Amino acid sequence: MTEQAADRTDGERATSRTDLTAAAAPPGRTAPPSAGQRRTRWLLSGYFAGQGVIMATWATRLPAVKEAVGLTPGALSLALLAASAGMISMLPVGGRVAEHARGTGRLMLGAAVVLGATLIVLGQVRSFGSLVVAAAVFGAGQGLLNVPLNVASVACQTAYGRPIMSTLHACYSLGAVTTAGIATATASLSHALVYTAVGVAVVTAALAAAPLILSLTVADGPAPGAEPAVHHRRTVWIIGLMVTGGLISEGTALDWSAVYVRSLGSSPTTAAAAYFLYGGGMAAGRLLGDTLTARIGPAALLRTGTLLAATGLGAGIAAGSGPVAVPAALAGWGLLGLGLAPVLPLLFSSAGTHGPRALASVSTIGNVGMLGGPAMIGALATATSLPLALTLPVLLAATLAACSGAAVRGRG
Repeated sequence: MTEQAADRTDGERATSRTDLTAAAAPPGRTAPPSAGQRRTRWLLSGYFAGQGVIMATWATRLPAVKEAVGLTPGALSLALLAASAGMISMLPVGGRVAEHARGTGRLMLGAAVVLGATLIVLGQVRSFGSLVVAAAVFGAGQGLLNVPLNVASVACQTAYGRPIMSTLHACYSLGAVTTAGIATATASLSHALVYTAVGVAVVTAALAAAPLILSLTVADGPAPGAEPAVHHRRTVWIIGLMVTGGLISEGTALDWSAVYVRSLGSSPTTAAAAYFLYGGGMAAGRLLGDTLTARIGPAALLRTGTLLAATGLGAGIAAGSGPVAVPAALAGWGLLGLGLAPVLPLLFSSAGTHGPRALASVSTIGNVGMLGGPAMIGALATATSLPLALTLPVLLAATLAACSGAAVRGRG
């Protein structure tokens, strides 16, 4: 990714376009970020938080959608599959468009408007066919936003000259956790009303920020000194498969953490706390991630975090069904979230240095692989037992630790 000089005054920068690829500070010192770079970071933080709000709003109201449309569990699964297919189909498109200097800003604005508008439509659907179509468009909006948002974040991190990617991803976690809490308090409200309110807010915020969004420019292509094509493709596949492992582990926590804790004889409230602890650990880890990346290096942080995730959840499952089983399981899910927190920010940062298409490829590989994760856990649990099936994310986390040096560069 090419870099441009950033030695302008704040006044000069205020009258020019926002430059995401300003040169990092010279070795040995860190220059303070310019006003333009700070505005860009706030914009990206808002986008990540908004993405978390949108996804949590969609997910927490799915039971109401199921009842309103009169879906069987199988029909709901098909609608969710349509959303996933829409997202995956648009990831390569996002990578190609983001290669153009002004493609990033245009994609971010368009995707935000599509997501907000589709959320409004999802609140009104009352038939299976319309739900499938709306879900596919909703997923397409996610796919269009994923690549340019992370490409812009990598470029902003380069301009800052220090790690900021983990904090940006933390905004997603905070937005999602906050929205999930609000959803509990407003459970009596119609899902159509909630979807409409959030959708209107998203579209309004995106249009209000449109001048700044459209001013974002990212130079095309990989960073200077990128690896040869063959090595590059191998690295992209390694990172993509590691993203798959991280996403399968995250999906396992979403779908199976509460189920597992409930199977130990806990109350429904205690069981629900499992995913809250996982999400809280994820948010806390990402808020600390940039500081730790700067202190010990990305490779060491990735290795340490994934080892913590593997040992934490592994110990929680190994506690069995004794008197400490429930506290151990809750602690295990919390440690899984804390340990996995730096995985996606570090892997996307590494992929982003190879250009938008590489990041799109990594996202596509990761999300395609993730689709089978929850079903794989269910099949293993049916064939053996749930505790044994849950060793899959433990093994995946341990594998991520072993491959950390091949995916990211840095001391440690």
